[in-house]
Amino acid sequence: MSPIFEPPPPAAFRWTGFYVGLNVGGGIDHFAFPYAINVPGPNGYTQGRDGITAGGPVGGIQAGYNYELPFWHLVAGIEIDVEAAGIEGQTRVNGALGSGLPVSATFGSKFEDFGTGRLRLGYAWGRLMPYVTAGFTFATTETFYDVVAPGFAATGSSTSTRSGIFPHVGVGGIGVEYAIAPNFTVKAEYLYEFINARPVVFSPAPSAVVLFNTRTMYHIGRVGLNYKFDWLSPPASAVVAKY
Repeated sequence: MSPIFEPPPPAAFRWTGFYVGLNVGGGIDHFAFPYAINVPGPNGYTQGRDGITAGGPVGGIQAGYNYELPFWHLVAGIEIDVEAAGIEGQTRVNGALGSGLPVSATFGSKFEDFGTGRLRLGYAWGRLMPYVTAGFTFATTETFYDVVAPGFAATGSSTSTRSGIFPHVGVGGIGVEYAIAPNFTVKAEYLYEFINARPVVFSPAPSAVVLFNTRTMYHIGRVGLNYKFDWLSPPASAVVAKY
């Protein structure tokens, strides 16, 4: 009787190793904010509250390292990423000054770029790994305005990069990653990126002040593709064919 060849089973996937990749997705947020306007002239003051809904795309690169622990199928890792963003929103306010004269203003913000440095903790379910992640972030945000009142008009913008420490600044989320080949994985993840509100003050003319609060707090969903290098990765288990 001829021997029966049994093909060897595929080698077990090992999560340990360095990786780099690309990601793309989008972000959205709505926040309420106070504002104040003072224009030249008697009783040229008003204040109030309004809200901005902002949304748009994000995309960037990431790099990291995973280590598959020898117990409980846990995978510990660290990841950094840098993202370009086009998340933008604005609102229009129409009101009246203390003098009774009308005033209108546009307030807006644009999320230009951000980056994170995060720890990851996952559960290796074979080639599937759900995980949680948290860490620190920085972001560059542009704030802009224009104000129009009888005898007065002004417009301006300000761009700043901000970071800090928890609980005022941070990022957290969940995700799932799947190995589609020995060196390629795909992932989908949700992040909540936050930098607390701060006042932005503009002085477009003598005796003129425009103030409103802005913040960076976005819900971000994205998908990514990673390439895992074999550096510092354990060798695949030897497989013996049966005949």
